Amino acid sequence: MRLKTLSKGLALVCQWSAAAIFIFVCGLNFSQVFGRYILGSSIPWGEEIMRYSMIWVMMLGGTASIYYAEHMAVESLGELLASHRRHLVLTTTYLVGGLFCVLLVYYGWPATMANTRQTAAASGISMFWVYLAIPAGALLMLIQIVLCAISGFASANAEPERL
Repeated sequence: MRLKTLSKGLALVCQWSAAAIFIFVCGLNFSQVFGRYILGSSIPWGEEIMRYSMIWVMMLGGTASIYYAEHMAVESLGELLASHRRHLVLTTTYLVGGLFCVLLVYYGWPATMANTRQTAAASGISMFWVYLAIPAGALLMLIQIVLCAISGFASANAEPERL
């Protein structure tokens, strides 16, 4: 029961963090359009920050989607199997996803460290924060996969929290 609570907590933190970043991106996008078409000038670093922020939204949202079992899947495969074997498709999906996350962490962390001194062209932020989204998000997804697997995929039919 405690692992299920931890899994749900991780999903909620990632879900709300992704939502907050997405709201920020929408606001920045609106200001870009307003500035460009109404004022004739826009924020020079706006598009760059939006692009980098959406990487974080995708990685954090992916962690929440694992808990709610809303990730992309080929559901027709499960329908081909007998009802008592359909859990094999979900297990295989989690296994393949987990292995992919291990690869993202394994190769993403060295790429992150290799880009610590590089800065973004328009905003000047360290590219460390941009590259960190991949191994950090993959690690969070991997943790979520392990938590869901241990708790018996009990959250596969969980209702998403309302925003």
